[in-house]
Formats: sequence, C-alpha cells, structure tokens
Amino acid sequence: MRTRWIVLLLALLVFPAFAQNSPYAVTVPVNDTAAASRDEAIAAALTQVLTRANGGQDPRSKPGYADAMKQPGALVQQYQYKKGQPGSAPLMLEVSFDPAAIRRASGAADPTAGGTANTLLVIVRNGQGQLMTPDALAPLAQAAQARGYQAVFPPDGLPSASAVSSADPATIAALTAKYHTGLILQGRIDQGNADWTVITGGKAQAWQDSGEADDAVLANGANGAGDRIDRQLGANSSVGNAASVWVSGLKSAADFAALMGALHEDPSIRSAVPAQADGDGVLLQVKGNGSLRALASGVGASGHLLVAQGSHDGASVNLRWIP
Repeated sequence: MRTRWIVLLLALLVFPAFAQNSPYAVTVPVNDTAAASRDEAIAAALTQVLTRANGGQDPRSKPGYADAMKQPGALVQQYQYKKGQPGSAPLMLEVSFDPAAIRRASGAADPTAGGTANTLLVIVRNGQGQLMTPDALAPLAQAAQARGYQAVFPPDGLPSASAVSSADPATIAALTAKYHTGLILQGRIDQGNADWTVITGGKAQAWQDSGEADDAVLANGANGAGDRIDRQLGANSSVGNAASVWVSGLKSAADFAALMGALHEDPSIRSAVPAQADGDGVLLQVKGNGSLRALASGVGASGHLLVAQGSHDGASVNLRWIP
C-alpha cells in the first residue's frame, strides 16, 4: 500500500495543473510580457478556442462572439508564459478559458446553467414485467424535463430489475458507462400502484406511490426522483468557489491519471487540485460552474465514478472510482 501511494503521490506532484489537452486551452505566440501584448494574444487565443467550439467554422456569426471579444480576458481561467520551441516565436502564452463562458459565446448550451438537462436513464415496466415504451412514458418525460432532466429510454437487453434496484456496483457502472449518466430511475406500475427506485451515482432510494391515473403516477415518479436527487447531492450547494471531493478505489497511478483526465475533460469543472492522499483515496479541491448535483452527475458520465456510501472527513462529495 505504501509503495503504491508513493507512486501516486509522485503522480500528484508531476500532474500538470495547466489543462494543455483541454478543448478550452490553447498556446499562442506573444511579443512580450506587457499587458497590451498579453491582451492581444488572449484575443487571438479566444478566437481559436471559439472556432474549435464551433466545429472549425467561423465563430463571428454566433450571438455571443462580439460580446466575448470586447473583454476576452474576462473569460480566462488561467494563463502562463513559456519559452517557444526552436523554429517558433521566442515567447508563448498558454491560455485556458472558462468552459461555460466559451459554450455561451459559441452558442452552445451550458449544462450547468440549465441549457442542457442532466440525463436521467428511465426503466419502467408494467404489471406483467414488460418494458414500457417512450410514448407510454411521455408524462414522466415531460415532468422530468420541467425538473431539469432529459429522460432517455433504453431498448431491450437490460439487467434484471433486482440488480438495478439493489444498486449492484457492476450493474450500475455498466449502465452509467453505456448511457453516460449516473442518474437512473427504475419503476414498476400496476393498476395505478407504483414502486420506484432512483439511483444517484450508485446510491439507491426507493419509495411507493399510487393514484387513479397512470399519467399522474408517472409524473409523480419523475418529481419524486428529482426531489431525492436534489436532497442527496445538494442542488443548492454551489461549487463556484470550491468543494472538497473524496475519491476512493484508486489502485494505481494510472487510475489517478485517468481520474484527473476525466475531471479536466468535464466542461462543468474549472479546476481540480489534489489536496491529500490516504489509502486508496485522494481528496480534491474542485471548482466548478454549478451545483454539487451537476458535479456528481457530470463526472459520473464516464462510467468510472459513482457516489459512494458513507462520508469522508472534510469532503462535500464522496465518490468511488470504477476501473
């Protein structure tokens, strides 16, 4: 264990703080370190990133482009100077932009601002155990959309209902990886009576409901899931300043590198800095652009992170890495 964490701690030391592989980061030449030269370079960098966010097309026709170019420095998360390589400019500027701001300026929806709903995987069966169709589940989808969730309905070939409702780790990890969400709602409706289970990043919450009309029961299922997700993951808790996130289940430096890569690729996360390592876990200081709910559901999209049982001292969110 000690040898493993010596390797991991070395990885903590050498892991680059600057997200060089991020789609929101770019390196451009700069004449010198004067403010005017830096501002000019940042404007050029912003144009490159906006072009990238626009699929390689000219971004100038986008509604937010003109406003973004008025104060390009306001969109910057961090920058740093570096020496140029042989054959390039003597001085370069590495610039990393705020993902949410870039998405707004490029006309893309910002998932942390409600432009794109968090995905909710919905699995509902009738009294005979048959999977209900998306058309039959339209009232649930509409209620979920009103709560900020986009319902998706899987085809056949699903795991057993008991494996999902018990939050079997392997089952939930497989569904999370396949459907790119850590939020799962499973239900069974029979003559107005419903049994519901919502899985939030690997943790299950179950309840029952009944009503005269199936449409109302379906809508209640979506609202009940939204209520429980909000309570569990703290929808009103901002990570705009910082949140402490504990991630366990890291068995190697490669796991740690994969974790950091997943966090850096998430547009809702501005930065993630290791603060402490202990056993098979690491405590991260995370800055983001939304709520803890958005954070936990977003990082679960890779299929490698699930909300873990229990808690860890000093952590607002407790996650588990699934290799």
